[in-house]
Amino acid sequence: MPPISSHLLTNPLRTCLGLDIAKAKLDACLLHDGHIHHAQFENTPQGLGALRAWSKKHGAPTAFTVLEATGRYSELAAATLHAAGHCVHLANPRRIKDHAKSLGRRNKTDRLDAALIASFGLTRSLPAWQPPAPAQAQLRALLRRLSDLESLLQAERNRTEASGDPLLAKSFQRLQRALAKECTALEAQIGQHLHASPELQADIDRLTAIEGIGQRSARWLCAELPRHLPNARAAAAWLGVTPRLRHSGSSLHHTASPGPEGNRHLRRVLFMAAMVARRHNPRLKRFADNLALAGKAKMSVLIALLHKLLKISFAILKSNSTYDPAHHAKN
Repeated sequence: MPPISSHLLTNPLRTCLGLDIAKAKLDACLLHDGHIHHAQFENTPQGLGALRAWSKKHGAPTAFTVLEATGRYSELAAATLHAAGHCVHLANPRRIKDHAKSLGRRNKTDRLDAALIASFGLTRSLPAWQPPAPAQAQLRALLRRLSDLESLLQAERNRTEASGDPLLAKSFQRLQRALAKECTALEAQIGQHLHASPELQADIDRLTAIEGIGQRSARWLCAELPRHLPNARAAAAWLGVTPRLRHSGSSLHHTASPGPEGNRHLRRVLFMAAMVARRHNPRLKRFADNLALAGKAKMSVLIALLHKLLKISFAILKSNSTYDPAHHAKN
């Protein structure tokens, strides 16, 4: 891959380990001291141990490591390598794709993708990933499981309404009862987990003081929102709810709406919270009314409210403060 190799030769002292993660395996590319090393390992604790030994063998025992954020497939590698002393960055897959376009890459294999990810780490200053606290990670896992089951339950209800076939009615009812029972069990488990985690419960109680943020939204915020981000503006950018400017020359003057990037679970929950705050939060209602009077579309107003709710919530969680309607986060 000539563009990557030629770039490395101009930066022989920089080191980066790029990982292309799949369900069962991971491809590794170590760019170190002007050399390129490739290897493949199993995506298991044993395979990650072999990866660490291989990296140490080539003189980079705790190399700066970049991998794509691919959900549960990347979580094991990120957590294991971080615990072993690696500085880890979870990259947005879209940024890796754009980096490939900038290099004019035409081929795609797992080996080449690993080299591409490693070169991405060399050419940019990237923030380090911080794993969530164990209690936060457990809450996130429980909430995501509950969300999956609720989606399945709603899908079965929709099938029941659309079918109208008496031969299938009992099958639909049995599955709905089983899913509803499991959802109830998970709700109880979440309650027990929060009872055993008083700090998380205290955070939820502080967040529910915000008009528009209920128990469900507060739980998702505590589970999904990273606390290590430097400020509320960074949190909004992380979620993908900041507007993007598009100004060029004399003909292009456009402010685009937020894109699809960001945590889909939190975006969905906060969107519903923004709809509630639009009616029941006096301060945010005035803010939304002013935007509507200025000619903003209904969806733009809701996104702006979502942005506000996120920034208020992050300030409260970051500073361990309480909500004051007159001054969002007061120490």
